[in-house]
Amino acid sequence: MPARMETVIPPFLPILCVQPNLPGTSASDPLSDSTHRFSIAGCWMMRSHKVTCTLLFALLYVKASAAGLPVFGSNMFVVYVREDTAVGEEAYKINATDPDMDKLTYFMSGIDAVYFHVDKYTGVVTVAVSLDRETKEIMKVTISVRDGQLPVNLTQTIIVEDANDVAPIFKNAPYMVHIFENETEGAILFNVVAMDNDVGPAGKVQYEIVEVLPDAPYLFEIQQNGSVILNGTLNYNQISTHYQLKINASDNGGLYNGKHVIQKTSAFAFINIEDVPDMNPIFQKIPYQTTVPENSNKGTPVFQVFAMDGDRGIKDEITYAILSSKPPGLFEIDRLSGEISVKEFLDRENLLDFNAVVELQVIAKEKHLNVNGMNASATTSVSITVTDINDNTPSFYNCSLNACNFTGSSKINSLTTSLFEHDPPGVPVKDLTIVAHDPDKGINGTFMLYLDGQYADAFNVSPKEIRNEGMVQIIVRNSSVIDYEQLKFINIEIVANDTTNHVNCCSRVNVTINILDINDHSPKFTSSVDVLIVKEHASVGTKIGKVTANDPDDGIFGEITYSLLPLNGRYEFKVNSSTGEITVANSTAIDRERRPIYYVTLQATDGGSRTDTTLLEIVLEDINDFPPEMTRDSYSAFITEDKINELNIKIEAFDNDEEGTNNSRVHYAIIGGDYQQNFTIDPVTGVLHSLGAIDREGINPSLNGKITLIVEAYDLGVPSLSTNVNVVINIEDINDNSPIFSEPVYNTSVMEHTSGAFVTLVKATDNDATEINNRVIYRIENGSRGAFLIRTILISQIGPKQYEGNITVDPTTALDYDKGPKFYILGVTATDLGMPSKSAYATVNVTVLDMNDEPPVFYQNSLRDLDVMENNTMVGIVRNITASDVDTNHSLIYEVVSVNCKKRNIADKQPNPPCQYWFGLYNNGSVYVNESSVIDYEEYDEVIITIRVIDLYTEKNNRFTDGTLTIKIVDVNDNPPVFLAFKRKSVIVAELATISAAVTTVQAVDNDTGKNARIHFAVTQVLFIFSDGQPNKVLPNVFEASRATLVDGEYTATIRIKSSLDKTLRGQYNVTIQATDGGDPSLNAISYLDLITVDETFKTQLEFQVTTEEVQRNMNKILVILRKATLSDPRVVGISVVGNERVQSLTRNVARSIMEVYFIRSNGTAIPPDSINSILQLDPESVQQLIELGLLNIKETTEPLDNGSLLLAVIGGLIAAFIIILSILTTILFCIRKSYKRKLKSATAMNTAQTISIDAIQSGPVVPGTNKYTMEGANPVWNTNIDTSTDPGFEDIDSDKTSINSLDENMVDMMIEKPKVKVNTSKTTDIQSNEKTRPLEAALYVYSNNTEKATERSEREIINFTTLSTDI
Repeated sequence: MPARMETVIPPFLPILCVQPNLPGTSASDPLSDSTHRFSIAGCWMMRSHKVTCTLLFALLYVKASAAGLPVFGSNMFVVYVREDTAVGEEAYKINATDPDMDKLTYFMSGIDAVYFHVDKYTGVVTVAVSLDRETKEIMKVTISVRDGQLPVNLTQTIIVEDANDVAPIFKNAPYMVHIFENETEGAILFNVVAMDNDVGPAGKVQYEIVEVLPDAPYLFEIQQNGSVILNGTLNYNQISTHYQLKINASDNGGLYNGKHVIQKTSAFAFINIEDVPDMNPIFQKIPYQTTVPENSNKGTPVFQVFAMDGDRGIKDEITYAILSSKPPGLFEIDRLSGEISVKEFLDRENLLDFNAVVELQVIAKEKHLNVNGMNASATTSVSITVTDINDNTPSFYNCSLNACNFTGSSKINSLTTSLFEHDPPGVPVKDLTIVAHDPDKGINGTFMLYLDGQYADAFNVSPKEIRNEGMVQIIVRNSSVIDYEQLKFINIEIVANDTTNHVNCCSRVNVTINILDINDHSPKFTSSVDVLIVKEHASVGTKIGKVTANDPDDGIFGEITYSLLPLNGRYEFKVNSSTGEITVANSTAIDRERRPIYYVTLQATDGGSRTDTTLLEIVLEDINDFPPEMTRDSYSAFITEDKINELNIKIEAFDNDEEGTNNSRVHYAIIGGDYQQNFTIDPVTGVLHSLGAIDREGINPSLNGKITLIVEAYDLGVPSLSTNVNVVINIEDINDNSPIFSEPVYNTSVMEHTSGAFVTLVKATDNDATEINNRVIYRIENGSRGAFLIRTILISQIGPKQYEGNITVDPTTALDYDKGPKFYILGVTATDLGMPSKSAYATVNVTVLDMNDEPPVFYQNSLRDLDVMENNTMVGIVRNITASDVDTNHSLIYEVVSVNCKKRNIADKQPNPPCQYWFGLYNNGSVYVNESSVIDYEEYDEVIITIRVIDLYTEKNNRFTDGTLTIKIVDVNDNPPVFLAFKRKSVIVAELATISAAVTTVQAVDNDTGKNARIHFAVTQVLFIFSDGQPNKVLPNVFEASRATLVDGEYTATIRIKSSLDKTLRGQYNVTIQATDGGDPSLNAISYLDLITVDETFKTQLEFQVTTEEVQRNMNKILVILRKATLSDPRVVGISVVGNERVQSLTRNVARSIMEVYFIRSNGTAIPPDSINSILQLDPESVQQLIELGLLNIKETTEPLDNGSLLLAVIGGLIAAFIIILSILTTILFCIRKSYKRKLKSATAMNTAQTISIDAIQSGPVVPGTNKYTMEGANPVWNTNIDTSTDPGFEDIDSDKTSINSLDENMVDMMIEKPKVKVNTSKTTDIQSNEKTRPLEAALYVYSNNTEKATERSEREIINFTTLSTDI
């Protein structure tokens, strides 16, 4: 490096090498550093003959000073970005304008700039790293804007707005709590706390109990302060000993990623229930039942009761006692163990009144007092059964089992009864009531029974064994021994033996049985069969005979009664019950022809019901009592009409009277009938003949061709008896008659298109008598053309059947009046079924009639789309629907089938939509607007009505046709615009804001559609409200609204400044904004916006001795304190680091930050900075809080230069630049002249250098004292590289730099010391001092001095700034 050189600056040449203090730049800006270099490099100096040339090359500075700088928008100091803004999504846009309309580029720097990305050309800031307000709420970045020359920087505060992205977090979860079971209802059991780091509603936590285990959904309740309250009663023993609660903490919801989200978190709480002494003892294994033998010794253990404390969590000590005993005094109990033992002697038989069971009432009592201050207790019953031992003998008692009194006085030793002789085995002795009883129990009371005595084998005793007590019966075993004729009475003993009692085993009772007589002989007839004779049909009472029997018994048992046994002639005959005489009982019944002999049983019965029988044979004698009987019930014969002697039939009869007598001989005769004169019969043989031919049609039709004769058969008895029989003679018909039509020609008509329709009836009759010959079948022989059918139908069954021909239209054929034919001539025949058949012919004329068979058709023009204005602006009939029908006889009506409502081509699926009542339809087809309902376009924009036209006279086919009428609801401008809520109702506007600067945005919507919904905004009035109480003033053309843009159905416009704001005014602007739609007539809405203007003098600087990050973190706390202390609305416009270098150097170890704030009163005025101190002093508590947050000082803000001052500075700079350019041109001419002179001297030095030896040259040709270099870019003295391509030939005159040009010091007459130079050897060569070598000597001298200074400069680390030019 060259050594520092002192430079003398002539006093007449001003130093212009001054760095301009450009607004908006700082020492750290790269562009400001380059400008600094250029301003220094622009100074150059030439020294020659102690004259210094100084020049400032200031073209760049002049240009920068003359141009206008970019300006940031007033809303760029603080911006808000939602924390849920996605990576890559736009956060905001840098708002900057350039007065020269230059193209701007944008940049961002700072520690927090990593979170964002700035589009260099648009200024759109997008999120680069996910944001989290809870981690970092306030960020500081430096944004820069450049217009191609100089940058403008701004420290920007980015406040991250909250999104509901954080769920509440429970503190100290899970929760564990112990409570007593008798906790009062409504008591607070514990508290839960959940924190949500979000702000606003999203940070407010609500609690809810969503699950309780075991299931008790209403037992607990949680309040919104987190207190869990008992909402019922607890029970440790009967309900649960613990509960598990699941508690949800949820915020009030907020936006997150564009959706309203509610965040939830769950925590569990475990409640353990502590038992309290509130339960009585509980006896275990109840009921208590036990036994003890009678005669047990005192103190014998019987049973032990056991009770536990009902409070399972406490288990108190239990004591026992006997409260009562039935009977008393037999047992006692141990108070601690609960053992029951015998206290007194036990005799089971003395306890029979208690069923040998002793009932004890035992009480169990707890040792300690319960919650009620008493000893809890419980009682139970103990049943002790005294068991038996065998210490009693069985005894007998005369009583019934259920009414016995088993005392000593009731016992019996003997008993008397009676019994009929010969009673069968198994029959018990009657009237015997003996009960055997042993008071011992069980096996001890069981004993055996048996009989003892002479006739004991004739009887059995029952039962053989008895337990305790039982009825005793004596049963007949051998009836033959019991015979009254042999024995009048019998004595036996009943023995009761207790086999287990060896000391006193038995007891006895004597029973005397008296024998009673019975009827043991029967009556007896003398013979087994008796024969009796009587005439048939003899009169009632006629004696037939007498039959008797004998009985040896006496008395009642010897008296005999006679009777005829049932089913053996008892209805025909009867007997005298006392005498045995037989007589006729029914003369009709005794009929020889039916039964000639009767066999009847006669029974004799004594008084003891013993019987004997004999057989009676009663023979009947014959009389003439039967008429002849025909062999057949009737006779029938068939003969053909008109034939002679064809009939030959034999009548037969028989007589049941006795054969071979006159009573049974039979003769015949015709005694009556139809046409009997035409017939004859043989009286003996019974053969019947006809006397001549018979005409079938000549017989009465009512006889149906049948002749009935009555033939009599009679016998020869006295008196004679007879029988009649009918003989039916069927006259067979022959087909001897033809059918005859009722009319030869039939005329009729039929409607067209009536398939299967009735046409007419034709009728023909046939006089033949039988159906086969008179049955008529009809047929269409010709003229039908396949269009008609005829069917034979029966019309009468009375008399000869009659048939008609039913002519109908063929169901498969449709008559068409229009297409023809219109007339048919049918040839119809009627044919009978005779063999051979016979026929008749008739003509049927059929006329086809026209019918209504075509459906109506809509006129499509009447169904074209219909436009109807909403709000019932059109009333009455809006369209007439018309239709036509080709049928001449028609009557048309119209009706609505369905109504379909649509909005934006989406149908309303709900039943009965409102639009179905908007329109009505008269039955004449007129569509009208229903005045009782209001048509609303905003509800439905299209109504589709399905209309049906009906022909009331239609006889066939479809009688209706459906059509669709689409009604377009035309929007009426009935909805005015509606302003959306402003983000801020009042907005601060800087007084220095430029024209067209955006102030705020307004938004509005309109529920109409189309042009009726298009909104444009306008500022209709600007009213300035003075803060000093002056009358309000209307200001024209201050603000304007931009053209509205439509986004997602919302119209948005920007309110801009239209003309410069008057800084002299103090107060606020009340701006009236009108939103007008595009309807005709148009509708509008008014909204008001307060714009508060403040100048820089109202900006207060709060200096904090903490970092900007900490200030941003505490911003909400600071604003709350300031709002409370100043009773105003503090508006933060920026937070920055203290920029004064001197202050920073004095406090480099202490962080300093500045918060710039406007304090806006409720009336819109601002508080001056000089008043803030005095206001805060009135609230020491708030001041102390601010100091704790780092507040150091409160400053005022210096007012920046306005645009007019800046313009004057630019004009002054341009004039100075013009003077400098003239100076530069003069200096250049002067320097060119000096340079030319030096080149001449260099040429002289070149000639001298050629005389120097080659060995003295360092490398290459050396030109000492000249500007000839050893190599390109090398200095002949320094032998260093220099960028010659850019060296302009100017020398730096800065005090830290020295020229390295070899010709700067080239004074020929300068007196110097001759240095010694080492040239390739160690010898020192003296350089001659002459005129030719003086330039070289000077160069060597300068080289030596520069070497020393270079070393010195290296130690000082001084940087050289070389000029970038070429030596002229």
